[in-house]
Amino acid sequence: MFFTLSKIIDFILLPISWILISLIIGIWKKNTKILSLSLGMMVLFTNGYFVNQLYRWYELPQKILKPNQKFTYGVVLGGGFIKNPQEDPQRINVGETADRMLQPILLYKSGVITKIIITGGDTSIKGLRTDQIRETAQAAKFMHAMGVDSSDIIQEGKARNTRENATYTQIILRETRDPILLITSAAHMRRSLACFEKVGLNPVAYPVDHKKKDSPMGVLEWLIPSENHLARFSQLIREVFGLVIYKLSGYA
Repeated sequence: MFFTLSKIIDFILLPISWILISLIIGIWKKNTKILSLSLGMMVLFTNGYFVNQLYRWYELPQKILKPNQKFTYGVVLGGGFIKNPQEDPQRINVGETADRMLQPILLYKSGVITKIIITGGDTSIKGLRTDQIRETAQAAKFMHAMGVDSSDIIQEGKARNTRENATYTQIILRETRDPILLITSAAHMRRSLACFEKVGLNPVAYPVDHKKKDSPMGVLEWLIPSENHLARFSQLIREVFGLVIYKLSGYA
């Protein structure tokens, strides 16, 4: 029930929903102030500088590991690193968060981690959402093709959200008290850390897939609105509210 409700709430939290609702109300009531609010949100939420500053505030910085620091387990949280199957069923189509999948391979090959747990399951909701990606299995197949021994890959295919990622990983690592390297997107890391600590694990953050830009921004990036910035802003809003909801629910 929590999973289904969270996906419905996602729609309410989308900034594009705020813009459309205020626009409809403004037109219906012929209220110029509300219409101006709608326009203002559109300009602000599509502004690269504004969105980038928010990411710089919220994302955890890249982890610099100590020399010879090693972990038995690296735990990779699923979500967006594999896309839906296309015409060729044998091809693995990587998604926009593929850095979550690539960095663990590099960590494994450099000896920082010796085993990889991939956690993430079917997120389908009957009548509302269909998930045919099989992300965990596809990611394991990709990692094996890139040189990771299949015996060192542990697949957890039940988790549908961050809370369940932590819960099912804890079941796998029930006897483990050593630190684990937690690998997920930088904007998702705060919620992930809180969930994994809540179930009694000892996670060390290794954020990847950073959306922020630290290099100087050009004038065009400051001035020209972009739907990409709106999409990035939407993702960040969901993360911030997700962390708040998880804390209120006792999951983090």
